[in-house]
Amino acid sequence: MSDSNSFPFLKLPFLIIQNVVHHMSCTEITELSLCSRRSKRIVQSVRCPEPAYIKIYLHRKNMSIYIMNKDRAQCSFWTVAMRRENDPFKYRVYTIGGVDVRIAKIHECGFQIEAVENPEKPMKLVVDHLKDVFKLPLEVVLMPDKIKDFLRFIPIFPVCKTLLLNGAEAITKEELQYIKDNVVVEYLFDCSIPIN
Repeated sequence: MSDSNSFPFLKLPFLIIQNVVHHMSCTEITELSLCSRRSKRIVQSVRCPEPAYIKIYLHRKNMSIYIMNKDRAQCSFWTVAMRRENDPFKYRVYTIGGVDVRIAKIHECGFQIEAVENPEKPMKLVVDHLKDVFKLPLEVVLMPDKIKDFLRFIPIFPVCKTLLLNGAEAITKEELQYIKDNVVVEYLFDCSIPIN
């Protein structure tokens, strides 16, 4: 885009920026926060009224991050693409936490993270970014059935409001203890998994 077509949004007075951000969707705010460090700082300084919490869902076939509103409806979502396919989506490289992450906009309110190997790494970067931007608590649903080395996902949510462990396959006492030792759960921890 040439300079003649650009608009110096970040140079506007703060109250005008705040008013504009209050009328943006969660997805638009997220996109703005990914543009630069300065845009992230500006968005951080504006309290966004819509989102209420971030939900992390970890299942072997579906790893997703949702920004939820007070009515428990999705404002925005992120899915993880764990296989390379002939995706029609156009990925862009964003630098989050000093690391390049390939992200595609896949829907009006959704994104896809390319994470063919080690999906826990880009997921943590995105979760940390969203926590920084929106200042929201985490609610986590972890279903470790058939997730290879599921404990590697624990650093994504060192502190969360709720942690629900669901599944049919048993985990060991040592695995359960590792979770308890490495996650601070502020409100509710529910383990519905058999323990060996």
